[in-house]
Amino acid sequence: MRTLRISEVAERTGVPATTLRYYEDIGLIGPAVRSANGYRNYDERDLERLAVITRAKKLDISLEDVRELVAAWGSDECGTVQHRLGGIVATRLQETRERIDELTDLDDQLEQASARLLGKPQEGACTDDCACVGSDQKPLAPPAGAFMFPLLPAAVDSLGAACTLERHALPGRLNAWTALIADATARTALKDGVALEFAHNPDLAAGLARLAAEEYECCSFFDFTIAVNAVGLRLEVRAPAQAQDALHDVFGVV
Repeated sequence: MRTLRISEVAERTGVPATTLRYYEDIGLIGPAVRSANGYRNYDERDLERLAVITRAKKLDISLEDVRELVAAWGSDECGTVQHRLGGIVATRLQETRERIDELTDLDDQLEQASARLLGKPQEGACTDDCACVGSDQKPLAPPAGAFMFPLLPAAVDSLGAACTLERHALPGRLNAWTALIADATARTALKDGVALEFAHNPDLAAGLARLAAEEYECCSFFDFTIAVNAVGLRLEVRAPAQAQDALHDVFGVV
């Protein structure tokens, strides 16, 4: 059977070599056979397994669920894999539809608020009847699972720390965080946040640093700390008490 070196696998699949090594380290793909000169060699079965993993990641499936799928795939029973994948996809579909409903509700609220704010302002200080307050309007709180909307709870906004990310960029930012968090190997509660552990991976470390910096630019109420040690990577995310719900929406509750 012909074997492939890691560079050839990366070229054929589009999966970076660093990610392949990471998948091997966490057990998603079996240890590569080493040639006499020490090179990693993979066979077609490894490529098939990698295709399952890549497909699952594109569907935004968590790392834990990917592990189950890979284990089922190893049984050589397609029906087992299809049944398990069907259940996972059904759950993700329901979650996505709920998110769409929440986004639709938010869109309606924003449209109504925008229309009110285009009107002529009243003279003097704001009151309960002015467009800025609008006592008859629904609270413009972010929907569950989508913290990065520019209208956070009033308590957070009073800190001068509301998120300023452009609305069209929100889904992409949330997806970027979801993809990175899926690779976490452990989660620990902090007094004012959460700590996520990851295996050593240079690409992942760079991705975490870049995304944390971008997040801070628009949501400065978050505090990010990234550490590299003998265990692996550690991302600590903290937020003030008024923004804990926002933090949990993205990074989860331990």
